[in-house]
Amino acid sequence: MHGNDAGAEFNKISEIKKILSDQANDLSKPYKTLIGDDAAVINFQDLKLNLFASDMMVENIHFRTSYLTAAEIGYKSMATNVSDMAAMGGFPRYATISLASPSKFDITGFYEGVKAACLEYEFHIAGGDLSLSELTVVSIAMIGSSYNQPIKRSTAASGDHIFVTGSLGGSAAGLELLKYNPGSTGPLIDIHKRPVARLQQARAMSMSGASSAIDVSDGLIADINHICQESHLGAKLQEIPVADGATLANALYGGEDYELVFSHPDPAQVELAFASLDLAQHDRIGQFTIGNEITLQGRPIEIKGYQHGFV
Repeated sequence: MHGNDAGAEFNKISEIKKILSDQANDLSKPYKTLIGDDAAVINFQDLKLNLFASDMMVENIHFRTSYLTAAEIGYKSMATNVSDMAAMGGFPRYATISLASPSKFDITGFYEGVKAACLEYEFHIAGGDLSLSELTVVSIAMIGSSYNQPIKRSTAASGDHIFVTGSLGGSAAGLELLKYNPGSTGPLIDIHKRPVARLQQARAMSMSGASSAIDVSDGLIADINHICQESHLGAKLQEIPVADGATLANALYGGEDYELVFSHPDPAQVELAFASLDLAQHDRIGQFTIGNEITLQGRPIEIKGYQHGFV
């Protein structure tokens, strides 16, 4: 680890390799070696890789170690990046992790959480870096493949119907509970601590030919506004699905739900695609329109989003 003796770094890398061995040594995958050299050796020729994303989580901005364990931080940091792949109508293949943390941070637990995400979403860690730091910082780079053509924010059209893959606001409501009582437990806490990347839903929306998509990380209104800005449209929203125990404000403006919002000109095609994968009901919440205004049940709505941070 940078800032510590070389022996300690090599010992920690050896320990990480053991933790990740189940996902790093699957010889059915098209690579040679992933962890242990200066660079991973991967045969990219047949993988059809066309998606790349990076993200960062910073202690006291994106999480607090007082209510997220190291394993939960490891899992969540990976799942949120997988969600970026899903938002493009794709899935992950490989990721690298750069972790900076205090000496007391449970690196072993962190990588146990990473491994759980690797096994759940079927991707591989291809290396990374370790360093000492006063605060914990996690930086992820992920590469993946789209099921068909990548789905962008800039290709929605006026009249397209807007869908969301699940109820919203649960993560924001869970965070409010954790701020009040870091030891809180329950369904809302689970939503916040262990987000679910909607890969099967991404496959269905890709199969249907969705015209645009985004994942709800900054809040529903902020993220729909991202599509509106990129596609030069407005939106008319109707009923919004609110998670049990959350408020409408949580659903509209709370972040980190990681449900997918997508658009399509033909609801019947969406129904067929989702039914073909035996996926649960999704909600149609409105339509994109000419103009630049976003309304909820006919009234203009304030455009704002989730602000990461605890100040």
